[in-house]
Amino acid sequence: MARYTGPRVKKARRYGAPIFANAAVLRMRRTAPPGPRPARRRKVSDRGLQLIEKQKVRFAYGLMEKQFRRLYERAAQRPGVTGDHLMVSLERRLDNVVFRMGFAGTRAQARQLVTHGLIAVNGKKLDIASAETSINDAVAFSERGKRSKYMDIVKEDIQAREVPGWIEVNRETLEGRVAGLPGTGDVEPYFNPNAIVEYYSR
Repeated sequence: MARYTGPRVKKARRYGAPIFANAAVLRMRRTAPPGPRPARRRKVSDRGLQLIEKQKVRFAYGLMEKQFRRLYERAAQRPGVTGDHLMVSLERRLDNVVFRMGFAGTRAQARQLVTHGLIAVNGKKLDIASAETSINDAVAFSERGKRSKYMDIVKEDIQAREVPGWIEVNRETLEGRVAGLPGTGDVEPYFNPNAIVEYYSR
């Protein structure tokens, strides 16, 4: 599947948020958009602001436009708050769960672990990054993953990682479980799902 492979710090500066969650972006010193400063600051329209919010979420979770639109349409068909349903679907993706459990430093790295067959769900290897996890799903490294030297790196890094409340992780055995559904408080505060709904509702 195609994905964004361009300069990430520039993209994060463009949208004013550390959307790629890696150290380089989190430490970015210049928060203004890249490029020369305009002589006169242009006011961004409401439609433009909504587009920015949509793009922030899309790039953060590593989805192409068609895939993101399909997730939104599925969320819109469910009763309740569409924006919340959309973010829950994004959080339940296997690559995001692997990232949230601390098995990877970024969502892009988590996606690579999944597609390379290093992750197992309920004891079976699953190499589809977009697979939606369910409550009580057990997520761990596959037999191939356990033989890799990457396991030693994870055991060191995972000790300092915070895990959201809807996920349980055994930091010694590097096994995790989806204990519940993510809530609105589990989503990054710089995302605005309501603006995404307004963007697609036009």
